[in-house]
Amino acid sequence: METFDKEYFQKLAGGIMLDVNDEEVEDLKQEFAILTSQIQLFDKVDTEGVEPMIYPFEEETHFLREDVVDHVLSQQDALKNAKSVRAGHVHVPKVVK
Repeated sequence: METFDKEYFQKLAGGIMLDVNDEEVEDLKQEFAILTSQIQLFDKVDTEGVEPMIYPFEEETHFLREDVVDHVLSQQDALKNAKSVRAGHVHVPKVVK
């Protein structure tokens, strides 16, 4: 099994522009170890002869409501409170590398 060290978690945090201290890295390592052990439990599940699901329900559902278009905002109204607008879209600073 691959080990995940302090540098690994700091690199991940840096990739989403977060700073983590040593205590937070230790907490992440412990949580990740627990998560990894739980995921490994799936390897023990016997799936021999089980047909894969391609749809989450056994039968197609017909009880979902119809979509009804109601109270549609114009683009101008939707963007009027945005701090920065570019090419008709809300512009936000990049937060992930």
